[in-house]
Amino acid sequence: MKTFNDLGLSASLVSTLHREGFDKPTEIQARAIPELLKGKDLIGLSQTGTGKTLAFALPILEKVTNEHYVQALILCPTRELAEQIHYEFRKIIGKNSKIRVISVYGGTDMQRQIYALKRGANIVIGTPGRILDHISRKTLKLGLVSTVVLDEADEMLNMGFIHDIESILKQTPEERQTIMFSATMSKDIMALTKNYMRSPETIQVGTPNATISSIRQSYFICPKDKKKRALHALLSELPRGRTIIFCNTKKMVDSMQVYLRKMGFMALALHGDMPQNVRKKVMNEYKSEPNNILVTTDVAARGIDVKDVISVINFDLPQNNEYYIHRVGRTGRAGKSGNAYTLLNTPEQVRDLEEIEKKTKSKITLSTLTLNGLALPQNKSRPSNPGKKLNIKSREKRAIVFGNVERSNSKSGNLNIRGGAKTGHKKRTLRQVHKSKSRIHF
Repeated sequence: MKTFNDLGLSASLVSTLHREGFDKPTEIQARAIPELLKGKDLIGLSQTGTGKTLAFALPILEKVTNEHYVQALILCPTRELAEQIHYEFRKIIGKNSKIRVISVYGGTDMQRQIYALKRGANIVIGTPGRILDHISRKTLKLGLVSTVVLDEADEMLNMGFIHDIESILKQTPEERQTIMFSATMSKDIMALTKNYMRSPETIQVGTPNATISSIRQSYFICPKDKKKRALHALLSELPRGRTIIFCNTKKMVDSMQVYLRKMGFMALALHGDMPQNVRKKVMNEYKSEPNNILVTTDVAARGIDVKDVISVINFDLPQNNEYYIHRVGRTGRAGKSGNAYTLLNTPEQVRDLEEIEKKTKSKITLSTLTLNGLALPQNKSRPSNPGKKLNIKSREKRAIVFGNVERSNSKSGNLNIRGGAKTGHKKRTLRQVHKSKSRIHF
């Protein structure tokens, strides 16, 4: 196993890493850092949570100086990721360093960013749109940039930033070092590397989708108008712990937060319409309590490093299959176990999930749930007949979900999820269930 001393880093930087608790490099760091220190262009294919931020941050810090011009530019898809990268840089640089790192993104005061840039920035981290704004205002000059990093490149392309990225790259010197990190290698990314990179080294860490192959994935079938009640039942049965619920629209995020709070859950909402200071406050609050629930759009699916998320719930099946991978990847990080649950309500969604199962080469099991033991907000004790108190008729109770999810007696608090409507049925994979059409009722 390599150490940071083996990678060609300076003694002072290695000492700082040890002081911050970084004892050994991750695989992507061990393989990428020596190549980047040689000045090579690099394509890093790795999932989130593999330590890629330090993989490009450390080589940048080895060569950047405190002269008053921008030497490194890091582009990323979201404000939250920009803040996270900024935090990692500041942690390594320390408070007394003369190296200036600035992050710029939408939703925050433009004048404050302009002032910070005028004072002198050596490393600029930002989203493509805001970077272009500063270029057009002539408050950001990239003519002397020596390193450009495209972090979460596939996500930036999915969000439609391809033309912005190309416009920004054209403002930088041709002799720059270009570094790209991505979870997947699409045609658009291949075209980008061909046009803007020079004989890049390619490093792939792990097998594709390895991040989610170790996560226990389950799905439930319920009518669309009963999904909120089914989610309530699921949350009531899950072990307590940090949870993320994904919805496809901002409107549904707001609606879901109101519903869950009414049901007695500590739910926080996060989506792109919120001002940046509010989004930052939400994330800080979410990280501060181990049992919080975050309801969000896909704005938080990429690049948000939150420790100890034990459950991810897809209230809505994502419209893009790639997002399923990134959503589920929020749990089961750093070698820990995790669970992912998806609520489906049409045969088409079952077929879509089947395609995801094939693509990820993982097993997604049809699981079952009951409203027995459903906790109500006004009464912490479990009611004897929750269906009656929720005004759910017996036939509706059966239509919402099939069978049950039982809490294991083990100390770990894991769920013992049983497939099949009756006790004793074995779990079946999505493909097996799909072939047995009589098993699914809509």
